[in-house]
Amino acid sequence: MLKWTRNIAVVSAICATVPMNVYAQEAGRIEVGQFDIIPILNSSISYVDNVAYARDDLPEIYSWRSIFSPELIAATELDGNPVQIGYRLERGVYFSSSADDYTDHFLEASGDFELNSRHRVNAIAQYEDGHEDRGTGFSLGLGNNIATPDRYKSTAIGADYSYGAVTSDGMITLKAGRQTLDYDRSEQAYLIRDRAKNRVGAELAYRVGSATNIVLDVTQSFIRYDNQLGITTRDSDETRVLVGLTWESTAATTGFAKVGYKEKDFKAETRNTFYGTDWEVGVEWQPVSYSTFRFTTSADTRETNGEGNFIRGRDYSASWNHEWLQRLSSSFTVSKLTDEYVLTDSVVANRDDELMRYSASLNYDARRWLSFSLFYQLDDRDSNRALIGYDRNVVGISAEVTL
Repeated sequence: MLKWTRNIAVVSAICATVPMNVYAQEAGRIEVGQFDIIPILNSSISYVDNVAYARDDLPEIYSWRSIFSPELIAATELDGNPVQIGYRLERGVYFSSSADDYTDHFLEASGDFELNSRHRVNAIAQYEDGHEDRGTGFSLGLGNNIATPDRYKSTAIGADYSYGAVTSDGMITLKAGRQTLDYDRSEQAYLIRDRAKNRVGAELAYRVGSATNIVLDVTQSFIRYDNQLGITTRDSDETRVLVGLTWESTAATTGFAKVGYKEKDFKAETRNTFYGTDWEVGVEWQPVSYSTFRFTTSADTRETNGEGNFIRGRDYSASWNHEWLQRLSSSFTVSKLTDEYVLTDSVVANRDDELMRYSASLNYDARRWLSFSLFYQLDDRDSNRALIGYDRNVVGISAEVTL
């Protein structure tokens, strides 16, 4: 499935153009020549108590919101290697705040190619014509000051080449990718955020036990901004070196833990080079087949969406998924995301934001082709800047329909 939130295209319009010899190959799929067509339709209705993410001392917009999100995936094989192309549309409508309505488009193509027992290539390309809700991204803390959501276009292209047999002690993976971000608005404040990020790297994994690998991960990134007129450029080169382990100590526990060094070297001499410690950790524990606990944490640098040289991010998340009955399950997640907007070498001058996110859902599979979810999410953002903090609650019900 696509890496976006799973959904699909208008099925009735598609079926009207399908040849007469098309037939249902299996559950959820339609065979069209060499392709399997997989349609999915997601929709939801929810109540939002702070549509524009207004800060705590300002009036908030309350509204019901509907989301209609159809998706269509075309999957096939080339010489036994899986390839798929997908498109997803997402239309959001706020009943009491039409200014926040949006229509987003997503495209994705991916393929996994096993050239032989020692050579593998994975590739993916994504395109998004999307939006940032008022009060998020560049307009964080200023949601009531802009008329409509900010729109942007972004692309992501990446490929990995792996050398080494699955049964061998060592494996090396070479990685390359490119990401771009372009806001649709023409104001200078937005133009200076348009950028591209090119990435190259390598990962070496070596088996040191029956289910344990030691990993060395090296990545070099080159970040270039399209338009930096009137400001000191934020162009930079990043070097990241992580070392750690991946393991599957028992049938119930898997995980990875990597820690290392990060350097962010700005092209402008007036912006100080950053040196710090990065990490990536993820652990999954399944004490019984119907219950799974997950914990993840990471530290990295992010490009600023407003002030400062960059953002120093540290994220933590814990979740519990449980199947109560054959068709009934639940999910609970608690996340903490911290953003330090680094302005100078003096930590006192920096801006610190903290977002606590609590989410829960109760999921029911009514039929093989129909499922429902009752969900709730609370966002609580605090900052040492008075204009940033807000609370936001969303509660609703969603449905997913497949063939």
